[in-house]
Amino acid sequence: MDVVKEVATERGRTPAQVGLAWILQNPGVTAPIIGARTPAQLEDDLGTLRVDFTASQLARLDEAGAIELGFPHDMLARDTTRALTRGDLKVEPRR
Repeated sequence: MDVVKEVATERGRTPAQVGLAWILQNPGVTAPIIGARTPAQLEDDLGTLRVDFTASQLARLDEAGAIELGFPHDMLARDTTRALTRGDLKVEPRR
């Protein structure tokens, strides 16, 4: 949350706007939930659409928001697991 607040101050935006704008940068997110309870909150949240980030700000947000997926994701990402499950299989493009 500290990084979100820092970036919000740098951009002259609210933390809610920065958080929502950062989420919208993720192509895996199709429908963020804003949770506004009042018209003022909704208006503030819609300000998200006017937020832009520098590459440095995005990198800081991504680093702060990174999570470890844990088992089984860590195990499946290991080179040894990939070698055991896929071997030297390579898919050649069609010509």
